[in-house]
Amino acid sequence: MKRLLIDHNDETKTTLTAVMADGRLKEVYVNRAGGSQIGLVALGVVRSVLPSKFVFIDVGGGKNAFMNTDGDSRHYKEGRTLLVQVQKDATGTKGPAVSETVNINGRLAIVYCQNGKQIPAAGVSQKIVSKTERKRLRGIAEKYLPEGFGAVMRTNSEGHAEDEIAAEIERLVQIHRQIKKQVETEKAPAVLYRENPLLNDILSEDVAEIITCGSVYDSIKSSVAALAPELAERVIRHENAAGKNVVGLFEAYGASLQLELALKRRVSLPCGGFVFIEQTEACVIVDVNTGKFPGRHGLRETVLQTNLEAAKIIAEQIALRNLSGMIVVDFIDMHETEDKQSLVRFFSDELKKDRIKTSIIGMTELGLMQVTRKKTREPLSRLLECDCPHCKGTGRIRIE
Repeated sequence: MKRLLIDHNDETKTTLTAVMADGRLKEVYVNRAGGSQIGLVALGVVRSVLPSKFVFIDVGGGKNAFMNTDGDSRHYKEGRTLLVQVQKDATGTKGPAVSETVNINGRLAIVYCQNGKQIPAAGVSQKIVSKTERKRLRGIAEKYLPEGFGAVMRTNSEGHAEDEIAAEIERLVQIHRQIKKQVETEKAPAVLYRENPLLNDILSEDVAEIITCGSVYDSIKSSVAALAPELAERVIRHENAAGKNVVGLFEAYGASLQLELALKRRVSLPCGGFVFIEQTEACVIVDVNTGKFPGRHGLRETVLQTNLEAAKIIAEQIALRNLSGMIVVDFIDMHETEDKQSLVRFFSDELKKDRIKTSIIGMTELGLMQVTRKKTREPLSRLLECDCPHCKGTGRIRIE
């Protein structure tokens, strides 16, 4: 059974959302006041134009955003107003990255438009493999999309009735039109729209319960009712027997302990082996070790079983910790080609369960498995931890 746990701290203005499946923690999202701006739509003002390909735009509050003009910045003049959407959050000294293409996300579809440019009418998520279903969904999108709009049918849309999809497309188009009306009246820079990408991404029919507590219960129920009316009755307020939130939501459902383990370097395997997960600036390194696992039928069987268990755990931890970029996995050496192929197939199947695009690049000459995963947000450790003020993040003690 799949559960969503949504816990809000009024003092810190922080919301933690956990995705649980059969009692196991699968994903964690952290949302703080003033946090991610991805998806924000703003009426911005061009502040500077570089002769190369970048335009810097004031979207209100903080650093100027930047936009890649694909080498043609002649049409952008200082003082011009632009309708833009944040694609990537600000990092370090760089402001947020924006685009003139505005995507409004729904649970079943993404509807987008861009003024003055031809855009493809409809696309379908690559995770939907049935040619018949892809053709059906594309046909529905093209049937209900007004001129000048495009759409991508999300993985969640598979199997949904035409009237459900049509209703969502109409709702998303209306949001676009409301934004365009605001452009005519608002004074730039101004924020015109903020979406809730989290609920769009994780709401699905297989969610049996959406459990929340405190001050966010009403807003969560309203959001779910707007996005997926059929799921609104599954929103539950967490209370103990006395009707008070004494036992924390995450503690009550076993998410707290699993969250703590997701921040540790070492993860144990059922067989007795373990993996070490090390995050560096350049990439993520994962090392597999048999530990005290003796095996039952010889070294080959021991190594293969350990590697297969590790592959499953590593795939889960990549999603849970939200690791991205280049990930290098040092599995235990195997000499048989058949065993290597079995491991690659199994690992690939486990990685396909991830909502974020994750791919196996191949095996290096040294036997290291290379994996890439699209970056969507900061890793869990950076959202929940900071460097120790004493050791400055080295995590080591000097020997006198």
